[in-house]
Amino acid sequence: MTKIEKTMLSTKGLCIGYGEKVIGENINLEAHSNEMVCLLGQNGVGKSTLLRTLSNLQVPLSGNVLIGDNEINSLSHQELSRVLGIVTTDKIGIQNMTVKELVSLGRYPYTNWLGKLDAADKAKVDESITLCKVDYIADKKIGDLSDGQRQKAMIARVLAQDTRIVLLDEPTAHLDLINRAEIMKLLSEIKQNRCIIISTHELSLSMQFADKLWLMNFNQPMVTGIPEDLALGGQINRSFHEQEFEIDVLTGNVQFQNQSTNSINLIGEGTAFEWTKHALERIGYELDGHSQDLLKVDIVSGQLSWQLTVAGTDVNGITLELLVQKLKEQ
Repeated sequence: MTKIEKTMLSTKGLCIGYGEKVIGENINLEAHSNEMVCLLGQNGVGKSTLLRTLSNLQVPLSGNVLIGDNEINSLSHQELSRVLGIVTTDKIGIQNMTVKELVSLGRYPYTNWLGKLDAADKAKVDESITLCKVDYIADKKIGDLSDGQRQKAMIARVLAQDTRIVLLDEPTAHLDLINRAEIMKLLSEIKQNRCIIISTHELSLSMQFADKLWLMNFNQPMVTGIPEDLALGGQINRSFHEQEFEIDVLTGNVQFQNQSTNSINLIGEGTAFEWTKHALERIGYELDGHSQDLLKVDIVSGQLSWQLTVAGTDVNGITLELLVQKLKEQ
């Protein structure tokens, strides 16, 4: 096994930016084989700049990027393309090629000067297309794809490149919820013998799938660790802190500060309780166990049942829409 084949990416005293503009400095990171890393931070904090620097698309202002024990800029273009692949947010210039032709371009580090694919290359292309579930559009032109389909095709291309290190800048952008979850699950599954590094805003999915988080914040040192440690230590909330809301680290959802003086005593459990709580907080109520207004919720034979007691009067219902309506009438 050569040093390159260790497939570990690291930085030492890395400083990133443009010209005299420093975006991040003294960045010391490590990413290992069989590891999926999610890079999180607010818009404009420098996530894309960091990824471009890690992939040698951008020269660091100072410091070092290493693959194994090798300086990244000491590797030839072909050596680097066989160990590291990247999916950026750049638009695809050629719109007239098919998805399969695009994915086939991922084999360029292994083909001869004619770019001819052998049986093994074709098998890798087909495997990548299947993994990303784009078989049904394999013969479709890039220019005719939706943004989500195009993103999946780009991920299939980098999988066909078959590198040990894969960097992806916002791979779930423009995808619906189901496809975002599918892509994150897919990337988690292909980390075997690979190092996957993803720039993303998907906090909830990152908490579920990432082995490690890299948190970037403005004018602050980067924070790294496993999701659970960073949640318990409060680093996640500090990275996304705003006075008007906070992040629920269990779900990744935004929780706005409730300014309402309305309160209600909610009794129940399970899914009925959680979704009723969600509806109440959305319309400005806070839960108070001492409130005289009492709401009981339950699930009976798979159907919601609730009873609202206000000023000694009981109202019953089976939908939260009706409950919200009754509360707004108070």
